[in-house]
Amino acid sequence: MPDASTLQSPDNKAITRNRVPMPSYERVAQIYDVLVASQEPVSLQSLCESLDASPATIKRLVRFLRDELNLTIRFDYEHGGYRLERTGDSAQLMGLPLESKGLAALLTAYEVLNQIPPGFFRKEVGGLRERLREVMYARHPRHTEIRERLRVVLPQARRVDDGVFHTVLTCLANRHRVRLDYRSRSRTPETAVLVSPQRLTLYRSNWYLAAWSHTHNHLRVYSVDRISAIEATTLTCHVVAPRTLERHLSSSYGIFEGEPTHVAVLRFSASAARWVADEQWHPDQEVHRLPEGRLELRIPYHDATELKMDILRYGPDVEVVSPKALRRETAAALRQAMTHYRGDTVS
Repeated sequence: MPDASTLQSPDNKAITRNRVPMPSYERVAQIYDVLVASQEPVSLQSLCESLDASPATIKRLVRFLRDELNLTIRFDYEHGGYRLERTGDSAQLMGLPLESKGLAALLTAYEVLNQIPPGFFRKEVGGLRERLREVMYARHPRHTEIRERLRVVLPQARRVDDGVFHTVLTCLANRHRVRLDYRSRSRTPETAVLVSPQRLTLYRSNWYLAAWSHTHNHLRVYSVDRISAIEATTLTCHVVAPRTLERHLSSSYGIFEGEPTHVAVLRFSASAARWVADEQWHPDQEVHRLPEGRLELRIPYHDATELKMDILRYGPDVEVVSPKALRRETAAALRQAMTHYRGDTVS
């Protein structure tokens, strides 16, 4: 039976509804920023325009803020808009739900903070970790014992220069452009570019900066550990619309930018299907059950680099059916791998 909770309706009457599914952090942060920055009620139309979202999405986000984060948001009929009542940061934060999922989320956030280079905002990051600890103590006094039994492992993290990370995040927050020297792993020459930072992402244990390149005149993704030099400017950022950013950065496979141009069709053996069936390779993937327990996975992608690495980890338990180019490249990689084992016998 779904969870239910009590919240305030637009006319401020208490109503009971099923718990709202967790929306993306970015969406929640966006609507919260708009509401907290306004001293006047914000109309539904203004929220739709600010977030580039539908009225249904805005209402769902408002309900999430009320229901799950215990924020007091009322609809002001006189002025025709939503108003966030300020009750103090501590009270707001202490209202965070801390059931099993909430506790796991806080512990994950607590551990992820350790991935921020220690030289960057040491005081602020340390303060945030202390606030998270306070919340966990207040809502679950045995959280330390639980933490001993829960580990968030972020393997293969690359070393990021403290100064580079500091400049990236500062310019991202202040909406200023940066000049950086970047050396891609796929191209040897170092490139000097002027960019407008858009989003900083911790993905598979490593930091990536999505930015509008004024040098190349399009969105690009930069691995922060590959930035060798950086210089902040006072130039105002070029801002990419949230919907465009999502379409360009989140619609294709992995961290590589670009809207999907291909669909990979992968067929897994029955033994591998037991694992793959529970994995989400992509939000828009299609899963089809095949005879004898096998499984077919269809994945949209633009750049095959990361997809090929994930395919190869399944070795003989996966076949690339299409497109032909991806099938050929995977076969070539497997043949190349076999050259390391010539002469070996299989008992």
